[in-house]
Amino acid sequence: MPRYRAMTGIVKTNVHDHNMYTIRMSELESLLKALSYSIIGRIVQVRPKEAVDFMFGKGKVEEIREKVKMLDPDVFVIYNTLSSKQKWNLERRLGIEVIDRYDVTLMIFSEAASDILSKLQIELATLEKAFPYAKLSASIKYKRVRAGFRGGGEYAYHKQIRAIQRRIKLLRKKIDKLSNQKELEIMRRLSDGASIIVLTGYYNAGKTSLFNALTGFNKPVSDVPFTTLSSKYGGIEGLNTYVVDTIGFVLDLDPRLIASFQLNLLDIKCSQKQVLVIDISDKPDLMRVKVSESLKILGNLGKERDSLVIAANKVDLIEGYQYSLREDVLRKILGNNVPIIPISTKKELGIGNLVKELVRRTKIPVVE
Repeated sequence: MPRYRAMTGIVKTNVHDHNMYTIRMSELESLLKALSYSIIGRIVQVRPKEAVDFMFGKGKVEEIREKVKMLDPDVFVIYNTLSSKQKWNLERRLGIEVIDRYDVTLMIFSEAASDILSKLQIELATLEKAFPYAKLSASIKYKRVRAGFRGGGEYAYHKQIRAIQRRIKLLRKKIDKLSNQKELEIMRRLSDGASIIVLTGYYNAGKTSLFNALTGFNKPVSDVPFTTLSSKYGGIEGLNTYVVDTIGFVLDLDPRLIASFQLNLLDIKCSQKQVLVIDISDKPDLMRVKVSESLKILGNLGKERDSLVIAANKVDLIEGYQYSLREDVLRKILGNNVPIIPISTKKELGIGNLVKELVRRTKIPVVE
């Protein structure tokens, strides 16, 4: 049962985009539904570029204001990334909280976090995102009470800002320490002759279900996005290898979020093979976008296609002709050299074929 009501919005800067923006908005609204929001309205404006002051044009802002009065949402959620100035102006004009997709992702991360490392990374990402807005709001708040050099307002302003800066610095220090420890741990595993295979891909593709099927573990699986925030390690029986379940990707992932979860990305950087788990039951257009974005992220981490294996999960949810159509889409993106293994973790189909392909391509040593 939804607990909150949300209006969503996007500024579409590509006049020729007749499809991609709907995919983006659908993904955003899916994330909101996972946070128990019901979607009561959607605003789309086409502009050559985002407006500096309000994101939307002033006329559109007045239209949004009237809809807010009529629909009474708890929050207005914008797909585009908001600047502090835009957020401040919109909240004062609309009279409700205004957030962007990055805030939504962090909210889900915060609900899913269960270990110290994840909580540290989420707090850091949240503070770094909020810091410019905190500076702006504190500056405006204390401006009226400043009375000359080092007046009361001036002192209060700098005290608040320094407190946030100290916390950010402390969090970075803690995460850097954990990062160094983890890198040493990974290097030790590699020096012992083990291989590292990471499971990557979008949230809800079935990475943790595949991890359980490969390792025999029983890690929690949920329809809620981002159940996995910290990497999980396991082994495949009879093979000298580590299988790692990593954090899920999200559409248009903000680079700041990638930086905050640098420890998770260390596993990908140090891996010999990456299993890109995709939801083969997705509509072809959505699947095309997710695969293309995943390849971009992996490429930025130094991983080429020759180290990639595709696990086409949830094959049990589609008919044979639908699978063929989606495989053709994948081949146009990937070429003919990347193996595509159809699997179903739910029905336990194709897992053995995936292991055989990994052994063949990785030359994993068999444990005697």
